[in-house]
Amino acid sequence: MKVGLLQFGLVATLFISFQTMAQYGGYGGGYGGGGYGRGYGANSYNQMPSTPKKPLTPDKIAEEQTKWMTKKLKLTEDQSITIETLNLDHALKLSDYQEAFMKIHANTRPTPQEIQQIRSTVEKWQTEKEAKFQAALTPEQWEIYLKKKKSLPHYQ
Repeated sequence: MKVGLLQFGLVATLFISFQTMAQYGGYGGGYGGGGYGRGYGANSYNQMPSTPKKPLTPDKIAEEQTKWMTKKLKLTEDQSITIETLNLDHALKLSDYQEAFMKIHANTRPTPQEIQQIRSTVEKWQTEKEAKFQAALTPEQWEIYLKKKKSLPHYQ
């Protein structure tokens, strides 16, 4: 149940992050300089807010997860290739699902039924991926994975 909520939270965060825009501004702003502790130095008026970070690509997510698993589970080269393929397939599938969902809900919020469907779909895909992990790992590696998977980068 916790995994499902975590998965939903991650997916929902990704969906919402594409729909919202950060609002820049300060405390009072404007040329009057009114603002809690803002100085009147040369840089106080012309500072540009930092740009938000771009979301990671599916390739980068899969790479980080594979690197983590290779280190924590001491994967062989063959295992590492298998795991990287599984991680990439999963990350691409989630990315495509998110993109399709965002097109449908560009201007509307999802219904509770749609949110439940998202949760179910992501849980199903995660279960399928982990079954494939279990087949590729030794029993000892699988036990370590189960104990440490919550610290896996971008775990969903």
